[in-house]
Amino acid sequence: MKGNVAVTSLMLTILAFAVCAAGQAPSPVQPPASTAPPPPPDMVCFGYGPNWSVQFVNGEARYIGINEPDQDFLGNFHWVPNQKTWVWQRQDDQSPPKGSFGLSAQIRKAACHDSVRKQTYPYSAQVNLPEGDSVNGCCRKLRPDEAPVGAHGLTPVPNSQNSQPQQ
Repeated sequence: MKGNVAVTSLMLTILAFAVCAAGQAPSPVQPPASTAPPPPPDMVCFGYGPNWSVQFVNGEARYIGINEPDQDFLGNFHWVPNQKTWVWQRQDDQSPPKGSFGLSAQIRKAACHDSVRKQTYPYSAQVNLPEGDSVNGCCRKLRPDEAPVGAHGLTPVPNSQNSQPQQ
């Protein structure tokens, strides 16, 4: 009988311990606070072979034509966290202009050396141009005196001699 009492007492102790432990369950592990993706700056990207230039401002892109008219595109940047890259894509409902392939870009905050200008810029880019060329180049933030892309094309800038951005 003493053995049964001891077993029962042991089981009650274990049960009491389990009930107390359940009441004081450890708090769940909190996932790390998700940080908002960095907003892409208003920027101009450019390169050579062929010569090309694209301005990105507020979801709009302007392909600066070399010996051809400029082309405007509506789209948006999307942040790809595991690649630490902004991807700009044309809006789904926007078809490319006739004879054009559209425009897309991947931009990364990584030093880019321009061997022609012998300068280093803060962003590098891989761009699919409207003609179908896939090119690499450099990007930098637009300067305050540069005309950004606007809803109706380039916004006029006082005392501006040239409406095209200088790279």
